[in-house]
Amino acid sequence: MSYGAGHIMDMINRMKQNRAQRPSNRLKFKENNRNRIYSSDKESQQPIFKTVPEKELIEIKKRIRKRAKAEQKKERIVFGVLILFGIILLIVILIWLN
Repeated sequence: MSYGAGHIMDMINRMKQNRAQRPSNRLKFKENNRNRIYSSDKESQQPIFKTVPEKELIEIKKRIRKRAKAEQKKERIVFGVLILFGIILLIVILIWLN
């Protein structure tokens, strides 16, 4: 029997998990990013975004909204059919039991 030694195992596991979280062990995405991890320069950590003209941005937003509406419509149709199928199945089971 361990007689209360569970807290020791917990401590060992926590230390192991903390070691795994060190920056030197973390996955570097596409290349060696150590200079960005250990850098104190904020400039190197700023993401660079593409710039798009205002009209093109409005068109992109319209396309995204249109796709989202179509996706919602498809989901509603699928859920409606599933609910209808479930109700029909429930009715058939209740009729069969009586």
